[in-house]
Amino acid sequence: MRFSARILSEDLPGIGHDAFHTTKRAIEKKLRVDPHGYGEGLRPPLAGLYKLKASHLRVAYHVEDAAHEVWILMIADRRVIWDRHEPDILGRLGQLRDEGQRGKRP
Repeated sequence: MRFSARILSEDLPGIGHDAFHTTKRAIEKKLRVDPHGYGEGLRPPLAGLYKLKASHLRVAYHVEDAAHEVWILMIADRRVIWDRHEPDILGRLGQLRDEGQRGKRP
């Protein structure tokens, strides 16, 4: 399970600590067990990513099957995550991919 570093600095202030911890428990409980089964696939341009519903929040995430990892990209209010943050979600996915590539270099 990998969390985007920007979740704490950018997402947390908008959702609050209590909601974050409730959502984090849902992530740990569900996505560790079956990220494909608990999540719902997203449509283009976010196709290939998933969402997890946790109260009024949504979690955008990616399943990296080859590495057996789930990348948590963003946590935000359901009313704004898809309309306002779509480019940012894709940017965070790119950042985590880049970090993974740097980690594989000798």
